[in-house]
Amino acid sequence: MDFRPIKTWAFPGALLDALVDTRKVVAAIELPLPTGREKAAADLVERMLDQLDHHLIPRVSEESSPAIVIVGGPTGSGKSTVVNALLGEELTASGVLRPTTKVPHLFHHPLDGGVLSEVAARATVHSSEAVPRGLAVVDSPDLDSVRGENREIAEDLLEAADLWIFVTTPARYGDAIPWNALRKASERGASVAVVLNRVTADVASQVRRELVARLADEKLAGLPLFVIPENPAVDIPRDVVGGLGRWLDTVAAASASTIVERTLHGGIESMKEWLEDLAIFMDDQAAAAKEVRAQVRRAAARAENAEGAEWFRTIGAGPVGARWAQATADRGPLFRLSNSLWVKRRTAREARDAALAEIRADLVAAVEAALAHAAAAATDGMMDSLRGTEGRVGPWLAEQRDPRDARVARERRAMDAARAWLDACSTLAHDLPGADAGRAVVGADGMAVVLASAAAGVERASGALAVLAGDTGTAAVAAARDQLATSRRYVINKEALDMMKPTDILSLSPEASSKVRLRRAELRALL
Repeated sequence: MDFRPIKTWAFPGALLDALVDTRKVVAAIELPLPTGREKAAADLVERMLDQLDHHLIPRVSEESSPAIVIVGGPTGSGKSTVVNALLGEELTASGVLRPTTKVPHLFHHPLDGGVLSEVAARATVHSSEAVPRGLAVVDSPDLDSVRGENREIAEDLLEAADLWIFVTTPARYGDAIPWNALRKASERGASVAVVLNRVTADVASQVRRELVARLADEKLAGLPLFVIPENPAVDIPRDVVGGLGRWLDTVAAASASTIVERTLHGGIESMKEWLEDLAIFMDDQAAAAKEVRAQVRRAAARAENAEGAEWFRTIGAGPVGARWAQATADRGPLFRLSNSLWVKRRTAREARDAALAEIRADLVAAVEAALAHAAAAATDGMMDSLRGTEGRVGPWLAEQRDPRDARVARERRAMDAARAWLDACSTLAHDLPGADAGRAVVGADGMAVVLASAAAGVERASGALAVLAGDTGTAAVAAARDQLATSRRYVINKEALDMMKPTDILSLSPEASSKVRLRRAELRALL
């Protein structure tokens, strides 16, 4: 990767704003659908947030802080010994971090104490004039520590490093974990030096050749490589460290700010690539969400038409129809409805009111049951459709629905919808033209019950309505049935919305990835 200066480095505010905005966008992303790539997407988001939180944003915010030099590597590689030898003082006890200590040690020049980076907040900080100005040297926990928290700290430090001195030994240089870390550091533009420590004379040539070949295979051939021979009499005196020490001095003299800028450039280049990868993940999830939502809607549409145009007749076929048959039988309270002296008697009116009240109660219960049944059948159809699809997204969505919560919500909506429909029938009955005489017989509420019963398919109620309202009741019955169909459609659609609720996430909308790509475009404009 060719290095070129950050154009906005003289005005870091614009870059800082862009990084902060990027972090907000990335942190808000949720990608829960099991598309087969959700784990990779989650890992990418976590890595991006780590890089933004622990390196890019702190670096731009604290541009005057010293360059962070991490001395890291596998267990037993001699990292602390190398630190002591580099700085020419016994600053850290050999082995102090292995295996129990999980706090890294940061060493800085006294004059740099006021401008330390965010890394210092996670380390034990030591001041020493042995440290070159402009550098902060960190003795890191083992990359392959037996303690998980130690490994996490070591990996976080490497994400924050401007320069990494990777220390290994002939016995450990082939381990996979350090090489993965080397690749990541190189990809984001961090300066890296490799130290092959504790090399005995009998294997020095062979190990060096193998390590150089491995670096070439990993496309890391340009990394500085230093070999430190093993000397059982002493640790590592300064004259043996030699080239590594001079290299570090040269780095400090050359300007730590150049290292920082180079690392920032590499980190932001990686961030731009990650943003595009994240946008692709989001597009995949959005497409899966769109397909599964369409599947739910198709199942809801099938449920609306499942019982045919005469579905409402089941409402009037049970207790409601039986009540009407009893009330309109010979000498029943609703047998005579024409405006006559007998009909006007108080006892006759009371009997009619009582019969209509009973019919209304049965009617409300029947409508509730019919609506709840339609909604439950729709949910069953959606579940079957989702579980029968290829892939994991459909079955996953079906499993998100709690049947107990669904039943409670369904029954409540059916109850509310049934009462709302009766209210609509009351309005229709009140507005019936030429029905004043009929309302005088059964009252306004009674007229609404008669109209609603007729709309539910009760033939005896249709006959009663004809007596009470004449031909004007026909249009009102059609309107009431339309309202009833609307109520049924409402409860079915609410079931569909509840089913799709786990996909009601902003990150799953088709246009959500455009925000991520906008952040990428902004970073591209700044670099």
